Amino acid sequence: MNSPMTRRKQSAFASPPAGSRPFRFVYFTGPGDHLRHAAYHEQLVIAEVLLQRLMHARVRGVAPVRRHLHDAIERDGFQRPGPDRRLIDPVELMRWVDRDGFNRLRPLSHEQLVQELIAQQGVSQLRAINLASSRSHALPDADQAWLEARARLPCLQRPLNGSEYRTLVRALEAAWAVPCGKADECAANAEIALRAAAQLGWLHAEYAASPFHGAALSLAYRTAHHACLARRAAFAGAAELRLRFSHAPPQLKMQAKLARQRTQHAALLADPARWRLAKMPPAVRRLHTAMAA
Repeated sequence: MNSPMTRRKQSAFASPPAGSRPFRFVYFTGPGDHLRHAAYHEQLVIAEVLLQRLMHARVRGVAPVRRHLHDAIERDGFQRPGPDRRLIDPVELMRWVDRDGFNRLRPLSHEQLVQELIAQQGVSQLRAINLASSRSHALPDADQAWLEARARLPCLQRPLNGSEYRTLVRALEAAWAVPCGKADECAANAEIALRAAAQLGWLHAEYAASPFHGAALSLAYRTAHHACLARRAAFAGAAELRLRFSHAPPQLKMQAKLARQRTQHAALLADPARWRLAKMPPAVRRLHTAMAA
């Protein structure tokens, strides 16, 4: 029986199956510990489940998390309008109803809605973009496709939206804050929370600020995130260097150059030296910048 509430103390990582390294926290099994620390155990279970979903998403090749897509955005983006169409904004209604008045199988994305507004109302592209953004819940193509793919997966294998990501962050912060009197018995949970925070730092291909409030978890996240972005910048630089002296088309060389610049900029934003510089007094910061130049 491997119930979270009856599992014995174990090391920071259980023996992982092939291809995955599941996070397993330590639960208190002493007399009365479950009732006394029920809220703490609940946060541990939440963290384990959500971390396992991230791993399944990475194995499937799906983006593990979209931090900007919260529950309300997902609900509004896929909630069909009511039967009384007079109460619905015409732009929002256009997402769900075609030109013949029949319901669409899936809502139009933001890009598709812009083209539909141009075709039906004859407005300019700038005006169509403004209407689609301000008077509808249309989602960009990439976000809508990600949400649709996410909905087709089993519940325990779905990647995380922004709300679930925040829930995971809160659960890891709770796991890090071991209950008073249990620090020696359950020091492994703090170590596992640090490893999980570092794992989150490797999820984002673009710069993303640390979601943690605690200094230790935030440092683990930022260190791993910088390592991830620095590696991507090194790969992009090597790819551009190979193309620079090849017979590749100029458009391909330009794309490689832009990719290299974008990844280097993201790595610079996550550079630990930038954090230390931001904490310096203004006079010391100016001197440091002048000496570096």
